[in-house]
Amino acid sequence: MGEGQFAHHSGRSHPAPFIGNAPARIHRRFGSKEGLDLMLADDQAAAFVARRLHLNLRLYKEYMGSAALVAPDPILKQIDHFMIPASPGKGERIFYRFVPRAGESLAGLKLTTYDEQNHLLTDFATQDIPKDGILDIDKGDCTGTYGYVVTHPEHGVLAYSPPYPFLRQIGLNMHPVLGGGIKVSVPTGESANSPRMEYQAVQRSTLATQNLIGEAARIPNVNARIAIAASRREKLANAKQYGQRWFPDGSREEAMRFIQGELRRAKSKVMIADPYLAGLQLGQFLYAVNPETTSVTLLTSGLAFKSKEQEPSKTDDFSLRLAQLEKGAKVTAKAYVLPSSILHDRFLVIDDAVWFLGNSLNTLGDKASLIVKLPSPDEVIDQLERMLKQSISFDDYKKRQAKNHEDPAS
Repeated sequence: MGEGQFAHHSGRSHPAPFIGNAPARIHRRFGSKEGLDLMLADDQAAAFVARRLHLNLRLYKEYMGSAALVAPDPILKQIDHFMIPASPGKGERIFYRFVPRAGESLAGLKLTTYDEQNHLLTDFATQDIPKDGILDIDKGDCTGTYGYVVTHPEHGVLAYSPPYPFLRQIGLNMHPVLGGGIKVSVPTGESANSPRMEYQAVQRSTLATQNLIGEAARIPNVNARIAIAASRREKLANAKQYGQRWFPDGSREEAMRFIQGELRRAKSKVMIADPYLAGLQLGQFLYAVNPETTSVTLLTSGLAFKSKEQEPSKTDDFSLRLAQLEKGAKVTAKAYVLPSSILHDRFLVIDDAVWFLGNSLNTLGDKASLIVKLPSPDEVIDQLERMLKQSISFDDYKKRQAKNHEDPAS
C-alpha cells in the first residue's frame, strides 16, 4: 500500500512502481548489487531495462540484483467507482461495480469505505459485496474525499484506493489561432560571435467558445477555502524544512550569524563554492568550524583576486588569512581556484546538505538576499566535485599570478 492507507502515493517510496493500476500482490527479495552499478552508468543499458520493466533503476537502486514477483489479483477483474448526481428524492450517491474473473465468485468479499471531510475521517464502514457486485450508497452530498479497501477471507487485501474527491466540473475553452506563427531568432549571449537560437512566439488567438460541463455541489463547499489555507501552511512548512531564509536589505550581521550557526553544526565536511570568495570571508565564517571533525574545501575563482594597482594583493591577503585560520583555529582549508567563467552561482555544502546562496558570502545581507537548502543536493555535490577537478590549487594559482606579474609577456 505504499506510504500508508490514508495517504496518496507521492512516488518517493512506492514499493512497486512498475505495476501500473492493476491490482496485484507484490513479493520482493533484495539481493546484492555488487558489480551492477556499472550498468547504471550506461545510458543504453538503463533505457533497455526501463522499457521492459517499466522501472528506472537509477531511481530505484534497491532493485539492482533483486527479484520481484507480481501476482495479479486472482478474484477481481475490474472495479468501477464513480459518483451519481442527485435526482428528485435522492441525494448524490457513490456507485461501486465489482466484476469477477471468469469462473470466480464474489462470495466472501468485503468492502471497507472511509470518507474524509476537511482532513478529518468522517465515516468508516465495512459491508459485504453482493453477489451481483453492485453497491449504490447514498451519501447526500459528495463534497469530501472517498477511499476504499476490498478484502478476501483467504487472499487478504485485493484492491485499495486512497481517498480522492470526485470530478464535478470541466471547463472547455476554444481559442482559434489568428495568423501564422512567428519564429524569433536571438543570440545566446552578449558576444558578437555568440551562436543564435530560434523559438516560437506566442500566436495570437481569440476566445470563440467557453463551456462549463457539470454541476457544482448543492451545499456551500468550504473545502476550497480549507485547502487554500492548508496549502499555505504546507508551503511555510516546506520553506522551514528546506531552510528558505530571506535577508532584507541591511541585514548583513543577521546573515553572517546565520551562516556561522550552520557551519558550527557541521559534523564531517564543509565546502564553499563562491566565485567571489576572498580572504575576508575566511575570518568572517570559518572560525565557527570544528577542526577536529570537519574538513574544509574552498572553491573560488580568479574574480575574487582582481584588484586595482594601488590596492594590496588579494592573493597575498588570502594566503595570510589561510595561515591565520590554521594557526588560530587549527582549521586547515584546502583552497582551489576555477577559471572565472565556469562558476556563477554560490553554494554552501555542509555534510550532505547544500545551501543555494542568492549573493556571495561577501555581500550576503548587504542587499536583499535569499538562501535555500536544496531538496536534492546529491547532483549539486557531484557537479561541484567535477569542478574541483577542473580547478588548480590556490598555491599554484598564486605562483602563476606572481610569474605573470614578473613577466607580463608570458
